[in-house]
Amino acid sequence: MNQRRCARVALGARLVVVAAWLVVLVTSAPADAQSSRYTFVDHLSSPAPPGALASAAATAVRDGLVAGTLERDVRVLAAPEMRGRLRGTEENARARAHIVERLKRAGLAPLFDGSFEQPTRADGAAAAATPYATNVGAVFRAAQADAEWIVLVAHYDHLGVVDGAIHAGADDNASSVALLLALADSLGRSRPRLRRHVVVLFPDAEEPPDIRTERMGSSWFWRHLPLPAERLHLAIVLDLMGGRASPEMEAAGLTGALFVLGAEASRGLADFARALPPADGVEPVFLSLPMIEAVPYAPGRRFARSDYHGLREHLGRPFVFLSTGRTETYHTERDTPDTLDYAKLGRVTRWVAVLATHAAETDGPLEWRDFTADPLADARSLLRMSAGLGKHGRFPWPLRRALAADRRMVEQLLRRWDAGEAPTPESYRALVLASTRLQAAMWRPGGWYFALW
Repeated sequence: MNQRRCARVALGARLVVVAAWLVVLVTSAPADAQSSRYTFVDHLSSPAPPGALASAAATAVRDGLVAGTLERDVRVLAAPEMRGRLRGTEENARARAHIVERLKRAGLAPLFDGSFEQPTRADGAAAAATPYATNVGAVFRAAQADAEWIVLVAHYDHLGVVDGAIHAGADDNASSVALLLALADSLGRSRPRLRRHVVVLFPDAEEPPDIRTERMGSSWFWRHLPLPAERLHLAIVLDLMGGRASPEMEAAGLTGALFVLGAEASRGLADFARALPPADGVEPVFLSLPMIEAVPYAPGRRFARSDYHGLREHLGRPFVFLSTGRTETYHTERDTPDTLDYAKLGRVTRWVAVLATHAAETDGPLEWRDFTADPLADARSLLRMSAGLGKHGRFPWPLRRALAADRRMVEQLLRRWDAGEAPTPESYRALVLASTRLQAAMWRPGGWYFALW
């Protein structure tokens, strides 16, 4: 086969992959008939509430963290012998046993009727002999037994072995598991008196083919809660918390970016998230959930990215989704412990510890409304994220051109909205597709095909 023919075959193979990727996106995302009826708010771009939250308990929990456990736990969970922690495998069970042992040493109580484990069943088949998956959970109890509760969520499964290559899942999602284990350690040591119970949950079966289905371990959890649903104050879902910033994010001055999504759903939730004290090396970047859930060529669909899927579908309780974002190692055999930024993971862990402790002790309920977006805040965040694009030439020419056009379009939208023009479903759709392209470009820098939509 000559070189020209080889090139044509390679190009055809890439186009097939892209087409398959788009088909998966379009067909697996649940339909959202109300996507054109989002309520547009100005919660996150309005002035922040005066003063920052201050708490002796939050300070104690933050300062009680031991950063050295983060890398140790990641290296255990993402070791080659764990073979990617695929649901239903012996290695997945070994990872689960490690998490349970760490929770016992931390001094937290089992969450599920005296057990740290919650077996799940596929398709509601409760009588099945073998669990489909197994969640892990523990609770740090408040002073009052009937108190409200918060939950922090980090799935522990990954992809296993794909085409003969171990997909270790260090960033996805051993980084978040290690973060919650460090938080559990600190809660157990500092023993703060809190208004609300603090639950740490490690779901199984988050990865494909279970993502966005009732088979997810978290979907089972949200339908079989060990504590009253009406007393759930806030869920904090974590995924991909330790990856290194892309060259574009570094050029934009966002090396310490931590994406905070879901706070747009109510004024109270937005004000709470923005009132946290500043943390060295952590830059919260607020985005509405549609900014990561848009599906090209499929208007009217949303594509939940993690374990908040079942919570949103079944309970409608307040939640935020935290992530440092996808990197080039995402869902590849290169997602290994050596690729993580442990210093950043340590800083993010401190920020999350403060967030969780404040959520467990502050007054008042948090409202939540689905199908809410903050276009002005989203446009400003997207411009910040794309500020470094012109400083690197690693994207193919068609993609560079599309990204530059997106940035000009976002600048124009923001000028119009700042001048008082109301966002429309069409203009907001253009914004979220620009966000989708930017994320895809930083995940796969060679993906010229991302210029096609």
